[in-house]
Amino acid sequence: RAISSSDQPLVLFLDDLQWADPLSLDLIESLITDRENKSLLFIGSYRDNEVNDMHQLTVQLHSIESKHVSINKIKVGNLSKEYVNELISDAIQTSPRLTHSLTNAVYRKTSGNIFFVLEFLKSICNEGFLYFSLKFNQWEWNIPLIESKNTSANAVDLMLCKMKQFPEDVQSALKLFSCLGTDCEECILSLITSGDGIDEFGCTDMMSSLEFSIEEGLLDYSDSIYKFVHDQIQIAAYSLIPETDKEKYHLWIGNQLWANESALSEKAIFVTVGQLNKGE
Repeated sequence: RAISSSDQPLVLFLDDLQWADPLSLDLIESLITDRENKSLLFIGSYRDNEVNDMHQLTVQLHSIESKHVSINKIKVGNLSKEYVNELISDAIQTSPRLTHSLTNAVYRKTSGNIFFVLEFLKSICNEGFLYFSLKFNQWEWNIPLIESKNTSANAVDLMLCKMKQFPEDVQSALKLFSCLGTDCEECILSLITSGDGIDEFGCTDMMSSLEFSIEEGLLDYSDSIYKFVHDQIQIAAYSLIPETDKEKYHLWIGNQLWANESALSEKAIFVTVGQLNKGE
């Protein structure tokens, strides 16, 4: 009630609710079941393929509904071929009636999964199957080559194929960065890279490699925070590390941070403890 009113209504959106902890879900429930607050709209999203009938989120949703709170559920699936055609037409600034052959090929390879569609378009552009003709001043594409291109069955495999084409030092940087989760503050990264031993993990210039990854569309940088643009990219980068080596990575990161104990912020201390626990 302190942050929303009839004069200043509030819309709160939270993504990936399938990962929310029980206390956070309890807080959400208390907010949206408060009948005296008429000025809050809560929107949440989650992956239904990761939530079963016994999941905490399912239990919480049933609890909310039992209190006669109206929940509007919208299932967001893959894009239709029509929408994929609109997306491609807009992306390459070409009339929709001229892009059907490209759309058909892309749709057959991606089934309309938006993440796959965007990554597939990037890959065929990088490989020269989709290109801008200076001679004719228009975009052109090679359907036989596009049709012959192998595609991955899931997002992780798709991103793995892309990462494995990067220089070795960039792959090494992504592996180290993935150990920190989906995002990390620049000041924490600076502490990690300031000491010795990073060469052992194949990193010659961590920050330059991260900049390369930003240009390739894998990372974002905003407000001094580096972040994977999608959690599936972080999962793919982390999977590049052999299972037998993961503890070694986490332990080294934890020790690097702990060596700068006096410079650690409260958040960095939590990161340090988390890394050391995983490195045991």
